[in-house]
Amino acid sequence: MTDERKDKMSGSAMASYHACAGKYQLEITCPPSESGAAAVMGNRIHQYMQDPMSIILTDEEQEIADRCQVEYEEIREAINLGDPDSTTLEKRLWYGDQWSGQIDRIDHFGDETALVVDWKTGRVGTGNSAAENLQLRSYAVLVKKNLPNLKRILVAIVQPMAAKFTIAEYNEDDLIKANEQIQFIVRAALAPNAPRTPSPDACKYCRAKSICPEAGGVVGSLAKVSTDSVPSLTNEKISEYLEMADVVEVFIESIREEAKRRLVEGHQIVGRKLTSGRTSRSVDSVNGLVPLLADHLSTDDILACCKVSLPQLEKTFAAKTDMATKDAKAALEKAISEVLVSKTSAPIMVRAK
Repeated sequence: MTDERKDKMSGSAMASYHACAGKYQLEITCPPSESGAAAVMGNRIHQYMQDPMSIILTDEEQEIADRCQVEYEEIREAINLGDPDSTTLEKRLWYGDQWSGQIDRIDHFGDETALVVDWKTGRVGTGNSAAENLQLRSYAVLVKKNLPNLKRILVAIVQPMAAKFTIAEYNEDDLIKANEQIQFIVRAALAPNAPRTPSPDACKYCRAKSICPEAGGVVGSLAKVSTDSVPSLTNEKISEYLEMADVVEVFIESIREEAKRRLVEGHQIVGRKLTSGRTSRSVDSVNGLVPLLADHLSTDDILACCKVSLPQLEKTFAAKTDMATKDAKAALEKAISEVLVSKTSAPIMVRAK
């Protein structure tokens, strides 16, 4: 597959370049990494958001896509700009020949205003708002670079499985400052002997982490800590070691991924082997299922086995009632309150930005 990025810097990784200036130059010495299951799912959902007729999603993927669409409609209502004059989907834009970014969606409102939307389909959020997000800031810079007449660019993160969407606005002065910041990050990453500084943000998606001497050094340092000493550590030391542990976990996972790749290619890894993958099954049409089982099960029997997608139900309810998305969501929640169940899981520890 052709690398549309041409091995140049990518706007999607701008935050990690900011965290570790030397990441880019070490990464380009490594072969492209195999996409994990989460990335494959994300790519499929992005394909659907670009062209719903081009792919049939799994139930889980469809639910995420539906939630993305519902939140997008809420964003449109929030910015109150009416219908866009045109829309650009999955377009790669370039800043000269140094770096680029493939933007999920750009809505154009006249010649001076645009809305940039980025879909995040994973269950772990970005940890920051649209105003703080360097990927979206770089996208605003790219859009301005390619459409210089724009005076106002809105950017939004849609991450329905992790957090509520957020929106930020860039005016002309903001875009000048954003351009200066992004270009500073790019220059630092391209500088000779750019320093490498391992961190969870820098290492998470870095394809060079398994060969990075600095990341390996963090692994060695943490390995020297005695487990018996952990209960007596200060809170400050616990915080320091947690940051190191996040880097080590990323490093270890990269070793596992590389071992699996080699096993798939036929290499022998002492103590490891491949087993068959898990097979999953699903029914893609409840309506089609009913007549097939009519001699054995009633429609109510079949419906009792089905899981309702709330985002899809909200979307359908809004369409049938001709209500605004936000109003339809509230009305539906009230109408089904007797059967609506909410569950809250145990507290989750996350990194504080």
